[in-house]
Amino acid sequence: MTTLPTASFRDPENAAFLHEGTWTRIAGPSSAAALRTLRSSDLYASLTAAGSLVAFEELPDEAAGPIIRAYAASSGRTPAPDSAVFSVEPVDVITYPWEWPNSLLEAAALLTLDLRLSLLGIGLDLKDASAFNVQFRGMQPVFIDLGSVERWRPNPSWNASRQFIEHFINPLAVGSGERVTAADAWDLGRHRGLRSDSARALLPKKARRSLSLLLLQATTRPVEKNAPSESTFADTANKNQDLARNATRSLTKRLAKQVRRLHGKEHATTWVDYGTRAHYESDDLTRKSALATDFIKADEGRGRLVLDVGGNDGFTAAHLARHAGARVIVMDADAGALDMLHQGLPADIGGSVTPILGDITNLTPASGLLNREFAAFTERVQPSAVICQAVLHHVVITQGTPMQFAVDALAAFGAPLQVEFADENDEKSRILLGQIPNWSGDYSTETLLGALRNRFAHVEVMGTTSATRVVVNAWGLLGQR
Repeated sequence: MTTLPTASFRDPENAAFLHEGTWTRIAGPSSAAALRTLRSSDLYASLTAAGSLVAFEELPDEAAGPIIRAYAASSGRTPAPDSAVFSVEPVDVITYPWEWPNSLLEAAALLTLDLRLSLLGIGLDLKDASAFNVQFRGMQPVFIDLGSVERWRPNPSWNASRQFIEHFINPLAVGSGERVTAADAWDLGRHRGLRSDSARALLPKKARRSLSLLLLQATTRPVEKNAPSESTFADTANKNQDLARNATRSLTKRLAKQVRRLHGKEHATTWVDYGTRAHYESDDLTRKSALATDFIKADEGRGRLVLDVGGNDGFTAAHLARHAGARVIVMDADAGALDMLHQGLPADIGGSVTPILGDITNLTPASGLLNREFAAFTERVQPSAVICQAVLHHVVITQGTPMQFAVDALAAFGAPLQVEFADENDEKSRILLGQIPNWSGDYSTETLLGALRNRFAHVEVMGTTSATRVVVNAWGLLGQR
């Protein structure tokens, strides 16, 4: 079985290709030569050991041939003669920059620049600086786009600097204030980063006064305006490669300095307050996490990938990672809370928890060319269990979502589900209900249980986390084989 994966067609020399369950990289001759240089270096061992680069291995000709033919038949594009095929270590979950809180975009930016500096030391470089080159294992960024590696050419201005600024610098600059996030900037840029002219109109006041940022943005003017100086610069670089190499390093370090300078403040949003846990007594928090852990450990395999819906600052996710050995995706609509998670999660479980921006009632759809370039959230994240703690009162009351629709959104993943439900007598539920005159929806524990029984064969009330909050487990999706 072969599948043409998303977003792999824009590089004419390289392609990521899933062949019979194994991810491969088809590389043209020059790209293959660069990858062989990297693979045989000490740098490769250090990068893969640190988790900063996916591992890869060149396949022999007899194995590569069928893969190249299958790719050509599937894509309509025939790889160049002497192309090579590399098997590539997979990444368990794919996320996109518009789903990343500021802290993840910053981490991806710094990995890109650190990798470039390391590659320069062995005569290699990155030919592009796309945010899509990076994914996350837990909260650790890992570089996945092997096709971006090329032999270094004396060009101190780095052709990819414009892309780096539009994919990283501009979104981080716009997101460095309190109200707008880097992910918002990515949405405005229609998944292509954020142009500098658009970014300048959106910058918070502090960033508008940054001379270093304005100078960097000036480098993203259309190429034709800079062409004469670029040509002269390239000629000089070829004549003095040591000078060019030093200038290349200086530019890369300057970009890294700007990224760190744009480190934003915590976003002042409604739900950051949940991070203080003022809404729970300490015993309630302990009980809440223990019930979640028991749910995950009740069936082997549930901890493979847990989706923690509305997981906020990651309190429960950290507990699941440490006590159930779970891999957890924390999905929340609050960028500030997720940045708190990124900053506060202990290092020993940092590889097990990934924070992403999302709303269970409005998950990221497929998009891009033919709606195949960027896969839908439900295609990329296929959990073995779903946890939803103290979220439904926001979904049902504030957003006006019927209870059955809210349950259907959680059941759509086809995985066992645990819900912590703040009933109609809960303080937070009463506040929300009081803010909506003439609210006529149906909000109660019985309504929740009925909605769950419509979708799951087994529904069981497991206990309470407070006098007004009940925990319910549901499994055995009806109609699922």
